[in-house]
Amino acid sequence: MKISFKPNTTGTIIILTVALIVAVILFRKRNTLKTIAMNTINYLKMKTWDIYTDRRINTLHPKIRAKAKEFIIRVEKEQGIKLRVTSGLRTWEEQTKLYNRGRTSPGKRVTNAKAGQSYHNYGLAFDVVEIKNGKAIWNNPNWQRIAAIGKLLGFEWGGDWKFIDKPHFQMNFGKHHTELAKLYRSGSRDGEYVNIFNGK
Repeated sequence: MKISFKPNTTGTIIILTVALIVAVILFRKRNTLKTIAMNTINYLKMKTWDIYTDRRINTLHPKIRAKAKEFIIRVEKEQGIKLRVTSGLRTWEEQTKLYNRGRTSPGKRVTNAKAGQSYHNYGLAFDVVEIKNGKAIWNNPNWQRIAAIGKLLGFEWGGDWKFIDKPHFQMNFGKHHTELAKLYRSGSRDGEYVNIFNGK
């Protein structure tokens, strides 16, 4: 049995109206996505309020530099909070020294991550602190507000972890550190930066 559907004039008008509304929404969304992409690119050209932050952002993996700058600038503009990046890229050698502190070398333990186990080792993570009146505010009541912007931009926040690390933000592109370590050791990288999308 063949079923055919032929809308009357009113039905045709409704269908065309809905189609037009959907087309307008999709067009606006396309423009919005294009604007978001362009804004992110434009952040690469900007400087933050802090030269130390700019220098440390420039050590990050090229894939997250623009987003990191956007994060710092937007937190200042939208929340009135000046963040300083305290740590960006950390080489494997630096990570080993840090891990050894309080174990085989003097000092207090500061990390449980060995070389290759931290996203800092690939330039995919950074730590921040609010600077107010020239002082670092580590015990900060504003972490949730700060994190909201970071998460909106696609960063994972250490404050959501079982082992809380509120100053820490990272973007891992769905790759576990063991996978990144494999890419690093295989030579699928440019210096310290692994080829996230090209490496196998």
